[in-house]
Amino acid sequence: MTDFDQIPILSILPQRPPFVFVDKLLHYDEELTRTSFRIPQDALFVENGVFRTAGLVEHMAQSAAARTGYVARYVLHIPVTVGYIGSVRKLRILRHPAVGETLETSVYVRQDIFGITLTDIEVRSGDQLLATASMKTATTDKEIAE
Repeated sequence: MTDFDQIPILSILPQRPPFVFVDKLLHYDEELTRTSFRIPQDALFVENGVFRTAGLVEHMAQSAAARTGYVARYVLHIPVTVGYIGSVRKLRILRHPAVGETLETSVYVRQDIFGITLTDIEVRSGDQLLATASMKTATTDKEIAE
């Protein structure tokens, strides 16, 4: 069993500060990945103490990227590569979270083939659902800089 607390998030994400919106990988299996992110005051996409839609969407994409990066580095033992958002569908924002809240995000894999992953994503704060979306992401062959 993997101790996810021991995995440095930057070892599995292609993004670099100040554009990092995932703090921890909480869980991984083939169908579900869970991440968390505590929203700091100085985060990009924070306006008037609230984490805006662009930040939520990027957090969702980075949660999917954390899954892809974990698989590359710790399952397949290959370099982590850069990825892109291919599409966002059915985006629902029920509430924008405030600075200091911790997001817990679940990424449900619906299909993963040829470097393209289709996911359904849910973002929660505590037991409150904040946002949902279906997302298509794609990886490239460009390795992240260590």
